[in-house]
Amino acid sequence: MTGVAPAAPRRNHLAMVYAGWFLVDVDLIVITPLLVPVSGHFHADLSTVTLALTAYLLLFGLMQPVYGNYSDSVGRVRVLRIGLFGLFAANLVAGLAPNLAVLIAARGAAGAFAGAVVPVTGAYVGDLVAPQRRRQAMAGLLSASALGVATGTIGGGLLADLMSWRVAIGLVAAAALVLALLYGRLPEVIVSKSRRAFALSRIGEALRSGWFRFLVAFTFVEGASMVGFYNFFNAALQLHGNPALVAGLVTSSYGAGAVAGGLLVRAVHTRVSAAAMFGVGTALLTLGYAAAAYSQGIPSILVASVLSGMALSTAQSTIQDWTIAAAPVQVRGTAASLIACAVFTGGAVSTAAVSGFAADGRFGVLFAVAAMVTAPIAVVGTFARYAFDTHQARITDNAPSGKPLG
Repeated sequence: MTGVAPAAPRRNHLAMVYAGWFLVDVDLIVITPLLVPVSGHFHADLSTVTLALTAYLLLFGLMQPVYGNYSDSVGRVRVLRIGLFGLFAANLVAGLAPNLAVLIAARGAAGAFAGAVVPVTGAYVGDLVAPQRRRQAMAGLLSASALGVATGTIGGGLLADLMSWRVAIGLVAAAALVLALLYGRLPEVIVSKSRRAFALSRIGEALRSGWFRFLVAFTFVEGASMVGFYNFFNAALQLHGNPALVAGLVTSSYGAGAVAGGLLVRAVHTRVSAAAMFGVGTALLTLGYAAAAYSQGIPSILVASVLSGMALSTAQSTIQDWTIAAAPVQVRGTAASLIACAVFTGGAVSTAAVSGFAADGRFGVLFAVAAMVTAPIAVVGTFARYAFDTHQARITDNAPSGKPLG
């Protein structure tokens, strides 16, 4: 494969890309501190309002292969700008929604457009960053992601308490428009040969690897745990009598945990295997859900939020790196989007599956289910990543000297 890309990306270019990733995570999480206020505003039960989150996650996941394929054909930046302009329009409608049905539909559309940003950003950074620095770069992206989650959680709660839930969504729309315009300054990465490939051909090429097929299936289940259940931390606090702002401040510790996890990855990535890092991260997530199952008071949810954030940076950065290592380089955008589709579709399914527990106020049961789902993921994922790395090392050892590995 040949690509057109700058030899060394300028720092402000990467900062801009990280800002887009940050904004999408603000947008993804901002609805969680708003679920209870929106429920009161429209006089609807919490399980119905949760459809705004489920629709977002579902379309966010399902649309990612479409954008990943398109980015392999026309370049990454063009697709990123389409996503950001669409995110602006959809959230503008959501912020002005006259009823709950329009809000749910508009938030679903926002998820569909936001789906352009995550896999294509990952592929864009993968195109520009050397392999030996890639896991660190992915951990950095995930730290930006967690900061976005923290900002969206605190900001959404604060604005809901002081002004209106509509203002929180409207500010995300305005920021998306600004970034869409600024992204016009980014250098494009165009994969020339894949212009002639059909979308199904690229998907087929990505799925040719048995390891990659395993990853698609595995990350659906892993995504249910990693990006689904924690969305109810905020609602659990609010329905136990805490104001939206207090709930937002507590659950924003997720971002601090993710930053700490990212620093840990950077400090030990040369000394600790990816398999061990995944195992540690998912073990922390299991403990966090167990703490939230035990009690939904501020101390327990605080611990759960911090541990969940650490899990994002330690375990999910390993998934990102694994995706790039297992997929053919010429369809990297398609591969990244397929994995992201699996992760967020799994998250959508998990939020829908347990929303009844949330509506009934049975958060202890909800988080106990989350812990029971996460524990086997930790075991299976750790052993699978160890087996993959062993397989790759064997291929490297047997490869003729001086020839690149395909």
